[in-house]
Amino acid sequence: MADPTPDTAENAGTPRWVKVSGTIVIVLVLLVVAMLLSGHGPGRHMPGGHLPPPSATEGTVGDHAPPRGWPGMIMTPRLRKFMLAAHVTSSVGLLGAVAGFLVLAIAGLISQDAQIVRAAYPAMDLIARFVIVPLAFAALLIGLVQSLGTKWGLFRHYWVLAKLVLTALDAIVLLPQMQLIGYMADVAADTTLSGSYLREARMTLVAHAGGGLLVLLVPMALSVYKPRGRTRYGWRKLQERRAPLVQ
Repeated sequence: MADPTPDTAENAGTPRWVKVSGTIVIVLVLLVVAMLLSGHGPGRHMPGGHLPPPSATEGTVGDHAPPRGWPGMIMTPRLRKFMLAAHVTSSVGLLGAVAGFLVLAIAGLISQDAQIVRAAYPAMDLIARFVIVPLAFAALLIGLVQSLGTKWGLFRHYWVLAKLVLTALDAIVLLPQMQLIGYMADVAADTTLSGSYLREARMTLVAHAGGGLLVLLVPMALSVYKPRGRTRYGWRKLQERRAPLVQ
């Protein structure tokens, strides 16, 4: 017998809470970007001064320890630390939530205990709605603010771009799965999931959770190691900064 599909009017289309959450995040991102680009971000009244000459190691070690007064560094040290703490908290929390979701998905797929299976999917729905989705958007938003408000920039280093793409990819892949997660939670509350019943959908949740966990580990490693490598835009900005110093 073919697996049933969520074809009711209630399950059709994107849930309203997803649209509202996405709209709020987009508005916050636009407000932060507008504030930073208009020069009204924190630290705009910090004293300026001439930049020290670039060191001989700039571009290698200098990528990780730039001189004070970097033009793109508009955040105060205190705010940078706060944003770093928020980013680490949201990223690590997201990693742990996805790991817990994966354990529940595996239990729902292979457990022989009907009570465990019935309890797993409602728990997955709660974790996804109230932990994974908020933390995914928080990590993406805070990462954008950090990149725009610190020396790293958004398009200057390949590792920053890679983190942005992977984090956004996780969020993009996650949202369509919310409908399936909610559907499985409803089915588990009404029936007993056993054997091959909805097995393909259950395997899909395991695969997506496992893939999402692996994808999240890559940005974590990039944040720690910060591999060298500037984009063309990054090199052009570096040369523009050096130009007045050699005249």
